[in-house]
Amino acid sequence: MNLKFSSFKPLDYAIVLSAIGLNFIKLVPYGIVIVFFAWIYELFVSKSMSLRHQWNSNRKLFLILITPFSLAILGLITTSNYSKGLEDLGRLLPFLIFPALFVFIKNERIEKLSKFVLFGFIVGLFIRFLLDFWESAIGFTYDYNFQIFFYSYLDSDPNILAILTMFATLYLLDYSVTKATKITKKEGIILMLCALFLSLCVLLLQSRIVILFFFFGLLSMFLYHWRKKQKWTIFIVLAFSSLLMLTPAFQGRFQVVASETKQLNEPSLLVKNDTTGLENLNCMSSTELRYNSLKASWEIVKRNPIFGVGTGDWRDELMKEYIHSNMPCNAHEQTAPHNQYMRTLLKYGFIGLIIYLVYLFLLFKIGRNRYRFGQIPFLLTLVLCGLGYDLMDVGSSAPVFAFFSTWLFLDKRT
Repeated sequence: MNLKFSSFKPLDYAIVLSAIGLNFIKLVPYGIVIVFFAWIYELFVSKSMSLRHQWNSNRKLFLILITPFSLAILGLITTSNYSKGLEDLGRLLPFLIFPALFVFIKNERIEKLSKFVLFGFIVGLFIRFLLDFWESAIGFTYDYNFQIFFYSYLDSDPNILAILTMFATLYLLDYSVTKATKITKKEGIILMLCALFLSLCVLLLQSRIVILFFFFGLLSMFLYHWRKKQKWTIFIVLAFSSLLMLTPAFQGRFQVVASETKQLNEPSLLVKNDTTGLENLNCMSSTELRYNSLKASWEIVKRNPIFGVGTGDWRDELMKEYIHSNMPCNAHEQTAPHNQYMRTLLKYGFIGLIIYLVYLFLLFKIGRNRYRFGQIPFLLTLVLCGLGYDLMDVGSSAPVFAFFSTWLFLDKRT
């Protein structure tokens, strides 16, 4: 692809750099600061942005895009733990910052930057994987254990990285199919190789839930582009990933988890006595921990169905329920719901869940009214992975979803 940066303005460079830095949680604050100062420069120094015109055009969309942050403020009304509530609110600040900064950018400029931003994000993802593979390769030289290229040996945050990689892979495929007539054969091959590499990385990270959603996402993308002959590029990635999953090396964690799952039915294992430390309990698998967290969360929701327990009290209430329901392993691990919908229900009640579902519906509506490549992969990742992870509330993933939920759907013409 012929990338021309000569016409870029300071804010354009800042946004692309910020997209690259989204893959590294420590770089996210610096990216936001760079974007903010570039925004100030163009607004008040070069005066290349119109403050009033763009705000009048996009203020309704702005209110939609800050929904996750608005919910956190709503949760402060019902919470009793304001310090934790403000801490939770801080993690959701990107859902206010990015809409506030991007709302003044003209739609034409967003269109021009769209592929640069998304490919910048993928470049950052490649950099992160190169660093991970380099460290794993060094570790491999010590004992020649091939498993060091898998799961937690590969990266310190495999689940979130797998989710980001899923989005990047689906985006590349969406772009290659949508823009098939505008890219050369060589560029198409490069895009395919990148998609195959990223799909390999999704499987290497062995996040079971993400892998299931990844296959579902590939199938959904294939059906979505059914009328286009280039859809077979998606099928190639689907077939490649399926063949890899048939090999024993990629089944390792699935087999281990299946074999070590324990049903803790014996009271001696469930009850902590005076001589047994909680950290020494024979705790259960991650699947059972998640299941217990959902059960405990639902019990809390039944007692606080309308507005939930608040932004700051949800974790404290979960710990109390774990102890009350005799779930010492969950109490020790301080297990979160690992489900965005249940976490929203827990914090904000059915009122908050309805608002969140309306927010998702409006994003789908925007994507349907004015399609932009990247929207469908993003929505598939957000909606599906939200079933297995707290995407919008975790510090390592919230900035990514805040950034792209703004960038991909901010368009006054929808």
